[in-house]
Formats: sequence, C-alpha cells, structure tokens
Amino acid sequence: MSTEPAEAGSYAAGVRAVAPAKVNLALEVLGRRLDGYHDIDTVMTTLDLVDDVRLWPHDRLEVTYVGPHARGLHGHPTDLAAWGAEVLARAAGRAPHVRIEVTKRIPHPAGLGGGSSDAAAVIRGLSALWGLGWPADRLAEVGASVGSDVPFFIHGGMAHCTGRGERVEALRDMVELRMLVLVPPVGPAEAKTAQRYAALRASDFTYGEHAERLAHRVARGAPPPARDLFNVFEAVVERSDAELTAHLAAYRAAGAPSLHLCGSGPAAYLLVAERAKVVELRRTFRDAGAEVIETRTLRRGAALRLEPVDYPPPPTD
Repeated sequence: MSTEPAEAGSYAAGVRAVAPAKVNLALEVLGRRLDGYHDIDTVMTTLDLVDDVRLWPHDRLEVTYVGPHARGLHGHPTDLAAWGAEVLARAAGRAPHVRIEVTKRIPHPAGLGGGSSDAAAVIRGLSALWGLGWPADRLAEVGASVGSDVPFFIHGGMAHCTGRGERVEALRDMVELRMLVLVPPVGPAEAKTAQRYAALRASDFTYGEHAERLAHRVARGAPPPARDLFNVFEAVVERSDAELTAHLAAYRAAGAPSLHLCGSGPAAYLLVAERAKVVELRRTFRDAGAEVIETRTLRRGAALRLEPVDYPPPPTD
C-alpha cells in the first residue's frame, strides 16, 4: 500500500485504510471514577498485524466481513465499523451511505483492539472519501463515542493515553520491536473487558509509575525497560480466570517466561530478540495450544496509510 499522499479528490471513488492491532506495553488503572468508568494510564503501540478496510460510496450503510477472523461478526450488535460510520455521519450532518468491506486478520476478542481499530479506519477513510479535511484531534473526539481505544488508533504509532484512554499524547516512533502474539484456545466471553474491570480490587490500583517511566524512556528514543512492561489485568486473570491462567502458565513453561497480557486478554505477547530462532518458538507454542502470530511494532506513518481505490465492491447477496 502506498504511503504517498493522494491528490485532492482522488479518494472520491473509494478508499483503502489500514487498521492495525495494538499492544499495551504498560496498562495501569488509577481508580474508579464517579461516572462508573476507570481512569487508566497506558502506553500503547500499533502492530503490523492489520485488518484491511475498504470503503466505497453506496446507497445505504452496508458492512461485510471476510478473512480468517471474520466468523461471528456479521450482524453483530456491537459492529464497531458500522458504528464508526454512523457517528462520523452524524457529526458531519450527512447520511452514513457507504459500503465497507473489512478483511479480518486480527483475532477477536483478544485484547488486540481489532474492533476499535476497524472503527478508527472507517472514520479516517470516510473523512477522506467525503473530503471533510478534519484534523486528527477532531476525528478522535468523534471516535471516543465509539470506544476508549478509538482515539489512539486515529493517531496511530506509539502513544501515552490517559483518562478512559481517550486522551492521547503521541510519542515518537521508537526502534522496531519484534514480538510473538499467542492466542489461547478459549471461547469468547460476554462483556469480557467489563468483567475484568469489575473484578479489580483497590490493591490493583497504581499511580501510573510504569506508564510514566516507559513514556519518558520512549520519548528519549530508548527501548522500553522490561521492569515497566506491566498489565494490571494479569493479576485479575490469575484470581478469576482459571482456564486462561492455565494456558498462560503452559506458554511460560514452554519458553515464554516474560509473557504479558494484551489489553484485557486473552491474547498475550512476548518480545523476541532478532537473533531468536522464531521458527522453533512458533512450533513450540503451537504445540502448547496457541495460535502464534509473529508481528512487529508499526510506525505512525504506516499505521495511518490511506490509498485510493477505483474499482467497485464485489456483488453482495
């Protein structure tokens, strides 16, 4: 996909957008708010594991999911791609008439942010398709009504996020990190993230020290320190999700002692040195029952790519 800017009006026929996955390198919860949400302090980065989102003008809103992880998304009541189109249309004062095709490569629900990223890609792509010319901050404000991670994906790259996650401080691109994402064979849990937050205890709350140190280190161009790779939900999982805990313990025993949860899980990641024998590691973790995805951190420019497409969508039923 090209990273060159398109000429004005060149998106009128159709747009292709990247929708990358993410990992939280640090994820802390500071406390519960009066509105029922929680204040968080997190450092996130986009990955080169991406969904492909294509949009064309249409006479109604229509969303199609294809690809290896599309199962169960058609007609889902929390279709975030459709929701992204609806909220942007409402903000722009127009009808959400667009055909959207999402090729799903990001497992879900896994804690990798795939649904929120799809919504952000739709918002960015529709802004180009409709020629809105809105800045990222305005699009992020619209996206916050879809989900707390959507503003992060509007900005892409590496970022320090606070509040519910909707306050985004973009950080400089850092040295590329290589990692393996391990997805355990557990079924989807209803309202998984809400359950994780509900299971938090006062002793789980921190002051943002891991995220702050990590953000400062990244801002200086240094790699993240291992001691600040932290996820509050790991403690929650250990005491409330025996099935997932058993899978993660098996992966650690198989050769991933420094394994960290992706968001609220169930996927987890481990950083891998360039000299590591990844083929052997992949085989080992597959034998332990995981879906194994090799990925790398994705820089901001690549995470925000848009490309014009001028062919019509495939026929629908």
